[in-house]
Amino acid sequence: MREILKKVRKLEIKVRRQVDSTFAGEYHSAFKGQGLEFDEVRPYQFGDDIRTIDWNVTARMGEVYIKTFREEREQTLFVLFDVSGSEDFGVGDENKRIVGTEIASLLAFSALKNNDKIGMATFSGRIETFFRPQKGRKHILAMVRSLLTQQPSSRETHLLAALDFVRKTLKRRSILLIVSDFLDKGYEEMLRQLARRHEVILIRLFHPNEVFRASAGTVPVMDLERQRQVWINAGDTAYRHELNEKFEQINKHLQAFSRRNGMDYLSLNTKEDYLMELEKFFRKRNRSRKGKNK
Repeated sequence: MREILKKVRKLEIKVRRQVDSTFAGEYHSAFKGQGLEFDEVRPYQFGDDIRTIDWNVTARMGEVYIKTFREEREQTLFVLFDVSGSEDFGVGDENKRIVGTEIASLLAFSALKNNDKIGMATFSGRIETFFRPQKGRKHILAMVRSLLTQQPSSRETHLLAALDFVRKTLKRRSILLIVSDFLDKGYEEMLRQLARRHEVILIRLFHPNEVFRASAGTVPVMDLERQRQVWINAGDTAYRHELNEKFEQINKHLQAFSRRNGMDYLSLNTKEDYLMELEKFFRKRNRSRKGKNK
């Protein structure tokens, strides 16, 4: 238990340093309030929108008053996190699940600084854990501890079922962050439905060695989801090319699908600096949003 707490604390220190130095501002700029809420009434001034006149107060006061509104800042960040077997690929700091945990923690602590609620569900072949959206450091640390320590009951991936769980559970419009390698099929329509209600961001994690590039020989490869060893002919150029094509096709498909359905998409190589890529991603996102609002 003490070792687990040390890991959680170490990750918290690392992530909060990043949040305090650069990332909290990026998060704040990237996610505007989901609507407007009433602030106060004040006397009408030339140029005010007559649609905002408060007729009840106007009748009572004998002069024209209008309603003013402010942006609703409190939001909900909900993380849907893939803990299936394929997420265990990579060693040390390049492990897909470790990188995903750091990214989810970074955004969670940024949301905390923005006074937002944070929730999370993890999934494999089923929903593994669920944290209802709440505020507070203790709540985030409980989620981080879960990500660092949980042993999934299934090593398979069932993204459709996980998305359906979110659809039934997440009632309020939220920022929905999905962290996965998306090695599954048949989930697109459910994801499209969620994108109509929530602000959806897809973060696809991959390790370049997932596509075997050796030039010769028949080699054993571990199927992480089925926990069994299979043999492939790494010397077969056509076979290696086919694997590369399938791997890249996932990326192209998600890029196009996200663009068509108003979602944001980022593909992250776990061997590279994810913080730099996230910052570039959110700056680009902010510019795009500002351009649409002009």
